[in-house]
Amino acid sequence: MKKHPIIGVISAQHDMGVLLPVYGTTGHYLEQIQQAGGIPMQLTLMPGAEPDALAALVNCCDGFLLPGGGDFSPAWYGQTLLPGLKPDPVAVDLESQKTALALVRTMAASGKPMLCICLGMQVLTRSLGGDLYQDIPTQIPSEVVHAKPINTLEERWRILHSVQTAEGSLIRRLTGAEEISVNSIHHQAIKTPAPGFTATAWAPDGVIETVESDTGNILGVQWHPENLARAGMEHGKALFRWLVQTAAQ
Repeated sequence: MKKHPIIGVISAQHDMGVLLPVYGTTGHYLEQIQQAGGIPMQLTLMPGAEPDALAALVNCCDGFLLPGGGDFSPAWYGQTLLPGLKPDPVAVDLESQKTALALVRTMAASGKPMLCICLGMQVLTRSLGGDLYQDIPTQIPSEVVHAKPINTLEERWRILHSVQTAEGSLIRRLTGAEEISVNSIHHQAIKTPAPGFTATAWAPDGVIETVESDTGNILGVQWHPENLARAGMEHGKALFRWLVQTAAQ
């Protein structure tokens, strides 16, 4: 067993208002991996990477975290943008998204543990053959609020709704609760899990909030446990401990 397993975190290009491209990821992910005993290593998502280069990245790591981010293009799940929606300016680079799909497939094939958060769960689902909803308010209208404008850092861990977990599921075991309260910063969602995956938690309106692989080594959640963990919530910290401890084995 490794004392400090290496957890690869996808690192995408971000607009930092500078002339040169900047690759990175939100520090809360890296912080929680480290606090759980792992070593976070950013995996730069360079467009056009060859398959052997992606395999080399995967071989360097003991486990993986797929972070949140901008919208995933509907072009990757055979749809056009719904009327009234605008392309996400953070996620218009189709070549980077194409590389992400290939990298996630390579990660999943490795058998190593993966924790996929928000956009990460959506990319996981699409890369392995599942489908997405482009816009919850349009396609699954309900009174449940899945996203509110965020103007301060503290609003990232604002609780918006509850989540019901399935009996016998990994998420039930990790959180120790039939129902948990979560933050929520998304308008896209899982429509159909990928083959080999099962939905194991739902918002009150039926939106899928977690998916788990039948092999038990991949967990996707639609909320942001890195923010909840930083706010001291135990069910946020538990997911990072699971990832690091499973990777250590």
